[in-house]
Amino acid sequence: MIYSKTLFIATFCAIVPVFGAFSAAPQCSLVNMQRCLDSACAINIGMNPAARCQYCGTSAAGDAPSQKGLSSITAGQSTKYTLTATELRVAPSDPGKRYIWATTECIKKLPDCTTDDVSKLYDKLIEQSCKAAGVNMQITTAMQNISKKPTKSSCNTMFTTCMNKKCGTSFENCEEDATFTQSIAECATDADGCDEYIAEFRSAITNDRKTTYARRESVLQTLVKNYQSTRESKLSGAKTNCKNGNTFNSCVNTVCNNNMPNKCDNDKTERSMAERLCQFYKTACAVLK
Repeated sequence: MIYSKTLFIATFCAIVPVFGAFSAAPQCSLVNMQRCLDSACAINIGMNPAARCQYCGTSAAGDAPSQKGLSSITAGQSTKYTLTATELRVAPSDPGKRYIWATTECIKKLPDCTTDDVSKLYDKLIEQSCKAAGVNMQITTAMQNISKKPTKSSCNTMFTTCMNKKCGTSFENCEEDATFTQSIAECATDADGCDEYIAEFRSAITNDRKTTYARRESVLQTLVKNYQSTRESKLSGAKTNCKNGNTFNSCVNTVCNNNMPNKCDNDKTERSMAERLCQFYKTACAVLK
């Protein structure tokens, strides 16, 4: 009897772990999730405690520093659980939107994790970083505000403001088509939640650029024509004055009246001197013929 009980217990103990191994649900690896989020939100955290707040918290903490220090986070680590420099190029610049973007991308790499896992793990880390930056914020409230679907008007404002910043109000910084196209792509990424309007905005701003350049070309052509007309008019007048001797005679009279004691009246020496001083007019007129 004792042997039977012992055998039953031994058999039960052997079966339960096996059964448990098959029935256990996959668990989120918080270590790998933090590693992934840090690759987007904690760049150079060792030298800058406010990094998480600046990158993925709030703009009130100041502008995030350059991402050149990314290697300090990912060096020696597998890219399986980190976001690469190439992936980070399309990350939104707005801190709150960047946090949402990083959450989405990291869950793709760690499908066993949920947004709740991310919130429980990382919200407090961002809040601590914000305190280090002298900023008090509640991530949950901030994320709720960001998650609200923007209106078409607010989307247009975000997109236009971004394009003006990158290209200038007259598109002077986007002369090259490649630069203009890249700016549109970056501003479309920053305008989070506005995907349904981006095609319309792209078409409108492309037409605005064409109109602006056409207007500028028209103004330039008008200026050139006016300059050419003025130049030709003056040149024609100069040729006429040269032909009838007006320019030379006017110069001689001016020199006589202003510089000669006797005003050249009955004074051949003074007139001869005045004519020599004005000889350059005859030289110039000879060139114009």
